[in-house]
Amino acid sequence: MDTNFIGIVRRISTPACIVVGLIATAPCYAGHASVVRPAAQIGSNGLVRPSAQIGSNGLFRPSAQIGSNGLVRPSAQIGSNGLVRPSAQIGSNGLVRPSAQIGSNGLVRPSAQIGSNGISRPDAQTWLPMPRGMSALSRPDAQIGSNGVVRPNAQIGSNGIARPDAQIGSNGIARPDAQIGSNGMARPDAQIGSNGIARPDAQIGSNGMARPDAQIGSNGIARPDAQIGSNRIVRPDAQIGSNSAMRPGSVPTALD
Repeated sequence: MDTNFIGIVRRISTPACIVVGLIATAPCYAGHASVVRPAAQIGSNGLVRPSAQIGSNGLFRPSAQIGSNGLVRPSAQIGSNGLVRPSAQIGSNGLVRPSAQIGSNGLVRPSAQIGSNGISRPDAQTWLPMPRGMSALSRPDAQIGSNGVVRPNAQIGSNGIARPDAQIGSNGIARPDAQIGSNGMARPDAQIGSNGIARPDAQIGSNGMARPDAQIGSNGIARPDAQIGSNRIVRPDAQIGSNSAMRPGSVPTALD
C-alpha cells in the first residue's frame, strides 16, 4: 500500500474518521473530497481513497478499500478485505463478499453478487436485469476476466473461470470449475457442466448444454438447443447443429 498516500489521508481525516451521518469503528481513513452518506458504515482500517463515494446505508467492512473515484451505491456491501479498485462501481444492494476484488472501471450492477475471494478483473461487468430485479451471481473463487460480461441472472460456479472478453448470457450457468476461454460465448440459457471447458472463441447457443467434463475446442460452435454429453469432445472449428445431441459413448465421426 502507498505509504505516502496513507500519510496524506491521515492529515485530512479526523483520528476517528468522524463524518456527518457516518458510523465507524476507528481507525479508518477517508481521502480528500470523498463522500460518505448518511448511515453508511466503515469498518476498522477501512480505506476510502480520494473522491470515492459511499451511498446511504452502505456497509464497508473492516480492512476493505475503495479506490479513487470509486462509487458504492446505497445499501451495497463490501466484505472484510474486499478491494474495489479505482473508478469501479457497485450498484444499489450489490454484494462483494470478503476478500473479493473488483478491477479498475469494473461494474457490479444493482443486486449482483461476487463471492468470497472472487475476482472481477478490469472493465468486467456483472448485471442486473431491468425491470425483473434478479441478480447475477459469481460464486466463491470465481474469476471474470478483463472486459468479461456476466449478463442478468447468469451464474458462475465456485472456481469457475470466464477469461478475458468472455460472455455468459442471461440465465446462463457455468457450473463449478467450468472454464470459458477468451472471447468465448455462452448464449442465453446455455449451461456448461462442472469441469466443462469451452476453449477460446467457442460458442454455445441459446439453451445449449455442455455436460460435466465436456469440451468444446477453439472456434467450435454448439448451436441452439444442442447437447454435448459428459466427457465428450467437440474438436477445434467443429460445429454441432441446432437440437442435435452428441451423447456419452457416441462416435463423433464428423468431429475427429
